[in-house]
Amino acid sequence: MEGRKFFHEHLDELYQELVRMSNVAVETVERTGRAFARLDRALAEEVIEGDDVLDACIKTIEENGIELLATQAPVAIDLRTILVIMRVAHHLERVGDLCVNISKAVLNLEGYTLSPWILENMDEMFQRSGKMLVRSMEAFKRKDVAMAEELTVMDDTVDRINRTFLTSTDKESEEELDLVIRVVMVARFLERVADHAVDIGEDVHYMVTGEFVD
Repeated sequence: MEGRKFFHEHLDELYQELVRMSNVAVETVERTGRAFARLDRALAEEVIEGDDVLDACIKTIEENGIELLATQAPVAIDLRTILVIMRVAHHLERVGDLCVNISKAVLNLEGYTLSPWILENMDEMFQRSGKMLVRSMEAFKRKDVAMAEELTVMDDTVDRINRTFLTSTDKESEEELDLVIRVVMVARFLERVADHAVDIGEDVHYMVTGEFVD
């Protein structure tokens, strides 16, 4: 009995650390969006410097998760929960890396002026990607497979907006073409943030059902 109590207490600590990490990741996406919209160099640099927080979170989760696996030999849902917590942590860490990449791109956009159509579409991508990340973690907390499956549909809109930037390079003036090409890179990074949210949803499906999503 004491052994199970110890296990579930430490599993709860692992869960809480992941929730804390997800909150940091969501906030990082929001701050990165503000940095892009304003071409705010100082805020972009803060995002880059703040990536150490997510790196520390995944280190803690990996170390504690491996210790639980090695010492407690969990089975069934408990085993899948630990594995998924560690996998989700990797997705959140990658989201942080993508925000760093976007912030570095912001630093290279100094001197440019973002046209209204770029700002509008990029804002929608940031908003939708952030909401997908929140949604994926809500599905994880609730162990809600149906909610997790909704992420694929939500991702279609992000993909559509991304294609808007890819096709726009044929329509812009030579002066704006260089800017659009740089924005295409940012949009691609954001599309990957949404993809990680979808991947988290697939991990939730595995955690609950024991079945991998094709």
